[in-house]
Amino acid sequence: MNSGRYSPADLAAGAVAAPTPADLEEFRAALRIFAARRTGDWAAAEDVAQEALRVGFEAMRAGRIPIREALPGFLFKTAVNLCMHRGRSVRRERRALERWGTETEKAVGADALAAVLSAERRASLRKGLDLLEPEERQILELTYEQELDSDEIGRRLGITAGAVRVRRHRVIRRLSELLGVTKAPERE
Repeated sequence: MNSGRYSPADLAAGAVAAPTPADLEEFRAALRIFAARRTGDWAAAEDVAQEALRVGFEAMRAGRIPIREALPGFLFKTAVNLCMHRGRSVRRERRALERWGTETEKAVGADALAAVLSAERRASLRKGLDLLEPEERQILELTYEQELDSDEIGRRLGITAGAVRVRRHRVIRRLSELLGVTKAPERE
């Protein structure tokens, strides 16, 4: 009895068909519509569809999608995860901008002392950034100046998106320690 798993012998004998890169293209439009409904943004939906197809292609090359019937489930689950990630990123960005806007409004309405303190904070931040290693500064520049997501930064640096997030977290923690915002943890 077949439990839904196919053996390599089944694939070799042609009993089941392995997916091909051409099979991916037939899902592009459906993935775009699916992502547009979840994100509410056609440009973001195109990005999600393209990324899901790229991940699907890499999974096919690595042999993680052994049969054609598994391809739709893999692609749409990947699209769900990408939409969720994009939504979290948008919410984090919105909260950061709201905090920044609130701080900016306070600084604009404040007196000259507040303006001087703000200039001192910027100077302190520049000094802290100068103390970072070039690789650490690069992650911050790609994130905050070029506004790239972790996937794109990872592609540019030749590391995984997860590694980018971990490194960015460590760099921000180190920068806050350098600036005296947080206390460095005691090492045993």
